[in-house]
Amino acid sequence: MDTSSHICMGVATGLVISKLATNQNIEVNEASIVCISLIANNIPDIDLVFKLKSSQAYIKNHRGISHSFVLGIIWIILLSIFGYLSTKENYPLYLIVASVGVISHIFTDLLNGYGVQFLWPIKKKWIALGITYTFDAIFLILHFIAFLCIIFLKTDIIITFNIVYGLVIVYIFCSYIYHYQLKKLLIRKYGKYKRLILQAKSTPINWKYVYETTDKKFYIGIVRYKTIIQLRYEKRKEELSNELEQELLKNHDFKTFIDFTPIFNYVIKHHSNDELDIRFYDLRYLMVRKNTLNYTFNCIVHIKNNKVETSFLGFTINRDNALKKFKQLKEKDSKS
Repeated sequence: MDTSSHICMGVATGLVISKLATNQNIEVNEASIVCISLIANNIPDIDLVFKLKSSQAYIKNHRGISHSFVLGIIWIILLSIFGYLSTKENYPLYLIVASVGVISHIFTDLLNGYGVQFLWPIKKKWIALGITYTFDAIFLILHFIAFLCIIFLKTDIIITFNIVYGLVIVYIFCSYIYHYQLKKLLIRKYGKYKRLILQAKSTPINWKYVYETTDKKFYIGIVRYKTIIQLRYEKRKEELSNELEQELLKNHDFKTFIDFTPIFNYVIKHHSNDELDIRFYDLRYLMVRKNTLNYTFNCIVHIKNNKVETSFLGFTINRDNALKKFKQLKEKDSKS
């Protein structure tokens, strides 16, 4: 989810928990509860600071360790202690607030296509269900309606948000069912698959897919109203040797790329003297821009004598920008 959604959830859950405690004749500091709830609903995104370092650091770390179950437990413990020490009252209540906030953040991020590195350190792969969009308009609209009803119509906080989150659960369930139906639709069209990525786009009726068959064919497109619109077809033209794959795995940029990317293809450009340029690109990030199709997440490596000499990793507007940045790095490395 985006930051605005996490903020809405933080305020909503903080208000609900405060109201529930008050109804049970538990003395609470509502401002403190809402504040801890807001922090808990946003603290896993502390990894955004890596943007200041580099795009590679951001790609490797965003929704990574900070969204794992290990760090989730640590966030909950730290925030509940902080809340208790700031008011000296009712530690269990702050533990509940912190738990609801952190779990809500990680769960809603896991629902969309970017995913989270939830199983770190057991596994470093991202887990993404792809059944909601990162910026989900329905989710935000429901929260805004609830806030307006509470402020202007003076509706009960608990009843209002019970209705909202009831509708959210129904929405998620319907998205899951729709996801399953679209998956069967794609299988009927393309046959058996090795890997299938199906992710929600900006509206519930638009989904994007990447379909990899068992014989290294890739179909990329969108599904709209259960109508399949294929945008691109590719076939892997050349396989990497085991020795080259092992060498690539020693490279920091490539390792980050494959940990983040569940489905990709690549193009090999052969030079003289046993030199290669290989552009790996994430098939999920196909962008239509000015009537042209471009993959915006690339990892490009230069191989010389079976060793990686230069590598580039990052999001760019198009392939040409990625190649330009790679060329600059290549020239810099050749001079050093």
